Amino acid sequence: MYLKVRPIVLFALSLFLLARLEAGSLVWGKDRISTEIVKGEQTEVKAAFSFKNTGDHPVTITGAQPSCGCTTAVPDKKTYAPGESGEIAVVFHPADRTGLQEKTIAVTTDEPNQPPKELFFEIKIKEYLTVEPRLLAWKLGADPSEQRTVVSALPSRPITEVTAQGVLAGTCETRVEVVEKGQKYNLYVKPVSTAKVLITNVVIQAKFANNTDQKTQVYVYVSPAVNSQPDPSH
Repeated sequence: MYLKVRPIVLFALSLFLLARLEAGSLVWGKDRISTEIVKGEQTEVKAAFSFKNTGDHPVTITGAQPSCGCTTAVPDKKTYAPGESGEIAVVFHPADRTGLQEKTIAVTTDEPNQPPKELFFEIKIKEYLTVEPRLLAWKLGADPSEQRTVVSALPSRPITEVTAQGVLAGTCETRVEVVEKGQKYNLYVKPVSTAKVLITNVVIQAKFANNTDQKTQVYVYVSPAVNSQPDPSH
């Protein structure tokens, strides 16, 4: 008497065997690590991805290729015996970057028919100061009324003093208003005149309780069409 195997059972079994085949001998503790730093406080950020050789034969790591030149990835050695554990040390160099940085490391081994294993290193780089919006624009010939931008600090890095001044003397007026002492401030900016085109910026300087200073800026434009301003990052 023959047992009739349902197609769905065969399909599930094939998926299971395929997953086992693709998994390889190296089993990783985690393939994603996330962390946060504050801009300017670290020149490098480190992480370690651990693994174990669960197979019955030695495995050699033939490569650990990061997605960009700001990141390095190095295994503690190359070949791992059955049952042996190891790790890949990853170092990210933030430089002047801000915001969420997502880096991948493609790990290859000498096991045949194995695709690269992707590891993910996420670093959220916070700034001492954030300014929103960063661009203030007036139409040529319009009323030179005040516009507001909000200056905020990290909760762990309270501000003790905020000042703001236009780069070009006599072109902008500024005033700072406390919203939440140490944490949030309104900065009001207005051009002295909108009679002619103006491209400049206002420098914001903040002092912090840990005796550090930070500077950032707001871009100021007066032009015929306020919706077609130059990109301030260029």
